[in-house]
Order: sequence, then C-alpha cells, then structure tokens
Amino acid sequence: MNKSRLFNGLVLLLCVIGTAAYGQKQTKTYKEVFNVTPETILDINTSNTDIEFETWDKNEIEIEATIEIEGATAEEAKEYFENGIIEIIGNSKKITIKTGIENSWLMRHSTNSFDFPRFDKGLKIQMDDLTDQLSTFSNYPHRMDIAIIEDMPPMPTIPSTNFDYEAFEKDGEKYMKQWQKEFKKGFGKEYQERMEEWTEKREEQMKKRQKQLEKREAQRRDLLEEREEKIAERLIILEKRKKDTDARRKEIRLFGNIHQGDSVRYHMFMGDSLHSNFPNSFYFSSGGKNKNYKVKKLIKIKMPKANKMKMNVRHGEVKLAADTRNMDANLSYSTLRAFIIDGEETTVVASYSPVSVQKWNLGQLRAEYSEAVNLEEVVDLTLTATSSDVTIDRLLSKAFIKNDYGPLTIHTVSENFTDLDVSLQNAELQCGLPETPFTIYVNGTSSTFSTPSTLQLERHKNGSNTVHKGYFRNKNGGKSIVINSKYSEVSLN
Repeated sequence: MNKSRLFNGLVLLLCVIGTAAYGQKQTKTYKEVFNVTPETILDINTSNTDIEFETWDKNEIEIEATIEIEGATAEEAKEYFENGIIEIIGNSKKITIKTGIENSWLMRHSTNSFDFPRFDKGLKIQMDDLTDQLSTFSNYPHRMDIAIIEDMPPMPTIPSTNFDYEAFEKDGEKYMKQWQKEFKKGFGKEYQERMEEWTEKREEQMKKRQKQLEKREAQRRDLLEEREEKIAERLIILEKRKKDTDARRKEIRLFGNIHQGDSVRYHMFMGDSLHSNFPNSFYFSSGGKNKNYKVKKLIKIKMPKANKMKMNVRHGEVKLAADTRNMDANLSYSTLRAFIIDGEETTVVASYSPVSVQKWNLGQLRAEYSEAVNLEEVVDLTLTATSSDVTIDRLLSKAFIKNDYGPLTIHTVSENFTDLDVSLQNAELQCGLPETPFTIYVNGTSSTFSTPSTLQLERHKNGSNTVHKGYFRNKNGGKSIVINSKYSEVSLN
C-alpha cells in the first residue's frame, strides 16, 4: 500500500516537473542601432508581430526586438532563436526588418526528427493531396468580380438636324428661325416620352443588375463556406489514414526523443483566431499528446521624425509615435493605433484591420473590409472605403471620400472647413453640418436624402435621379459640400 502511494506520488511529481519545464518561457532580445540621414528608408515586413514606434532627436534608428517562446525546452528554444527568426540589416540608405519564418523553422525542425523518403508511399501521396487542396483553397479568390453582360435598351435616336449653310447664306435670319423651329419640333413631346421610357427601362435593368450582383456575392460566400467544410472533412480523413500507417513506420525521432511507430503532424494557427494573447501558436501532436508552442514577438523602434517608413504587416498590432510622416503602410488582419499621421506621401492600406488615429493631418487612407476605422480629427484626407465602418469625429478642413458598401459617419464639420466631397454607392452617410455659410450639391440616384429645414434647397427630379442644390445662410461663404450617391442613404443634420 505504501509502495503504491509512493509510486503514485512519484508519477505525479514527474508529471508536475514535466509540465513546469514545458511551461517555462524562453526569451531573447535582439538590438541594432544605425546611423541615418533624413533620406534613410525604414522597410518593415512582419507577420504575427507587434510593433511600437517612438520618435527622438538623434540621427539614429534603434531597433529592439524581443521574442518569447513558451512550451519549448531550452534546446528547442535555442534552435528557434538561432534560426533567423528575425532579420535586421541596413546601411545609411535603407534599413530592413523581416520576421515570419516559423514555417521554415518548423519544417526543418521536423525533418530533423523524421525522413520523408522513409515514409510509406501511401502517406506521401496523402500529404501531397492535402497540400494541393490547401493550396487550391488559399488561391481561391476572396472577391468575385463577375461582369454581367446584358442588352441595354438603345438610346432614342437623335432627330436629324442638318443645317443648310447655303440656304442660311441666302435667306439669313429667315432660314435660321425655320431651322430652329424644326430642331425644337424634333425634340418635342414625342421624343421626351421616348427618353423617359428609355430611362425607366435602363433603371429597371440597373436594379436587376444590382440584385444579380448581390445574389452572386451570396453565392461566393456559400462557395467559400462549402470549400472550408470540405477541407475540414479532408483533414479528418487524412488524420485517420495517417493512423493506419503507424504500424508501417520505423522509429521516428521528434525533438531528440524517439517514438516507435507514431505519426507526426503539425498545425499553425493565427493568434487572433485561437489565442488572442499570443500572435502565433504552433501545435504538434506526437504519441497522441499535444504539445503547444506559444510565441510572442515585439519590436520597439526609435527613429527621427523625418525618415520615411514602409510597412507590410500581417497579423500584428502597430502603435505609431506621436508624429508619423510620409508612411507607406500595408496592413492586413492587423491593428493600427496612431496619434498624428502627416505627410503628402502618406499612404495607408488597411484590409480587415481596425484603425484608430487621433489626428489625421494629411495623406491617403484605403480601408477594405475593416469594421472599425475611427479618425478623431481630420485636416486633409483622401479616403477610399469598401465594406468598412468609418467614423470621423471632427472634420477640420477638407476630405475627399469614396465609400462603397458601408456606413460613413461624420459627427461634426468645423466652421473652418473648406471642402467636403463624398461619393457613395450602396452605402450610408450621416453627417453633422457646420454652423457657417456653405453651398451644397447632392446628386442622388435611387437614393434617400434627409436634411434640416434650415438649408435653402432647390430640387430637380428626373426619373430615379434627384438633384438638390442650395446653400446655408448665404452663397458666398467659399465653402462647399458635394455628395454623389447611388443606391444609398444620405442623412444630414
């Protein structure tokens, strides 16, 4: 009885020791400092990495990268750190930072444990099959732009308006009056009726086309969901088949340990889908037991304000310094937080990425499928948004905005603004009007429009197209609001 308790206690102690060993965190810091000039470019290409910026007055760029891995032994962590997990190189012209070689490290680490040529041919074919299917799925288009070709109704023929110059030289004003009378007759009531009929038919076909586009978009989503389900089913089948090959395998060594007749498989998941606290996680399976690697990468950069920056960031959080100028950034599945963005060369592309900026002074922003794009103050902005939710708290000067398939909210327009130009398609606009004189022009096609009674507006309607033109207080304020909308809702208050 005592021996049994002693044995059980020993087993428990060993389990605790093993768990603690694999739960330890291994950390390594990389640091580089470069002397720079205002012409030096900082080029960043990262994945599953958080980045923080700070500006200073030194003519230097300091880069400090901290990598933390949890769940690995000291030997495994050492190999991971020494495998070129981050690359920092540069000179006085360009400094480059790269991360994201986890897959290559994993494959090399795995092939140290087993040899593909020794695998059973059947398993090799199955793995190739899985790779092909995953490749096909990854190459499947996220957007399906399908041209819909229809026979549009022909526009009514313009009446013949031949001008007889010889008759004009002969009869002068008499011929001119006769020609004008015939000209107006050709564009009379009958022609106007044909034009109205043509406009109605065209609008019907445009509505039909829009419905077809919406239908095809729904079909696209269904196809993607179906493809995901098939891939998941295929993964289950392959895992079962791999278990059937265990009896035919020889000894396979994994991370320095030998396991007889067992399969090895790995998966990599992005942190925001499974473990939000960890930008990157690896999952290995050996001997029926799961082994987790959790990796966190943080890069801190100190740099002068004058240097231009290029960024390509995937799956990471970017925190910019107090004042960022002339940035060229491409963000996907990431987060951007900034105090001030400035510079006429500034271009930010945010795909599936929330954006939060306290003050946008100057530059271009393109948001695609981003749920939260919040700009507190805007001085000069060129914005293109697709299927995104955009909010501007306060417009100080001017903005040129193209917004499709998403809501756009401008809470306040400053009395010192100059221009607001908005184009909408299948979208919604809510805008708080300024308390200063301005002119306004709203051209809506199959759109709804609501406005306060304080605006002096003229309304002109032609079929499904309605134009509102007018002003607030007086016409000479030197400020203008222009809105063009198609199949959209416009609410001004």
